[in-house]
Amino acid sequence: MKTRIWLTLAAVLGLASAFAGAYSVTAIYREGNLLAWGLALFLPVAVLVTIYRDFGKRVLAALLATLLVSGVTWLWLALGDDFGLFALLSIVLLGLLVPIGVDLMVLDSGRRLAVSRALAGTALGTFVVTFTPLAAWLISQAHWSVVQSDHALIREVVQHVQVNDHAIVFDHVDPKRKTELKNRLAVRSEGKTYPLSNAHFESVSRESTVKKQTEKRGSSETTVVSRQRDEEMRVVVDVDRKPTNIVLYSTRGPVTICEEAVSVLDDEPLDAPVS
Repeated sequence: MKTRIWLTLAAVLGLASAFAGAYSVTAIYREGNLLAWGLALFLPVAVLVTIYRDFGKRVLAALLATLLVSGVTWLWLALGDDFGLFALLSIVLLGLLVPIGVDLMVLDSGRRLAVSRALAGTALGTFVVTFTPLAAWLISQAHWSVVQSDHALIREVVQHVQVNDHAIVFDHVDPKRKTELKNRLAVRSEGKTYPLSNAHFESVSRESTVKKQTEKRGSSETTVVSRQRDEEMRVVVDVDRKPTNIVLYSTRGPVTICEEAVSVLDDEPLDAPVS
């Protein structure tokens, strides 16, 4: 009876880790920053597998780390926060320290955490059997919306494109799109590829004034009704030589999602950027 309970708990751990991992991987696919989020998921598991020599502890620690890191990753992406070095270190440390901390707490209580091969095999088998088809199905369901989203992003960016000497300039870009541009888009020109993650992002401020003109006793008076200051962004991509053709495309890792050829406009004057 006791053995059945432990086997059930092992299967539950494998199942929970599989669901958390599959939803997390799908959220990462939507967001586009596969390298950073992939490292956050992989590093804790790789380190724990290296630290523990016992097969049972390896499996238990790896699945627990997968569950924790995947849950935090999904939550972070759902909140829409930018992913930087602090986030990467926080997630890696969480996935690494919690399993080790649980093991040390058990040792401090005077007992030894022993995981049999049967329990480890049950947990690992449940994870593999559940995660693989579930992740494939979720990503295939998300792919259509990813294509639509990336098409909309590209169409928004290519509305104002110009070439200046050895640079491609995308003007009048919404500053809120910065993270998406860096994670998803790249430019191909003259046989070379330039990811927007390496581009220069400049802030441009534009001020507009609304005036009202009135006629009073034969004279005309102009009154300022309102002033509005709009913050925009300019994206500057340095290239090796002046482009004659430009293709803007989105990627997920090595996979191209969608692309669009861009009309080239030469040497238009630029507004001065505001830091």
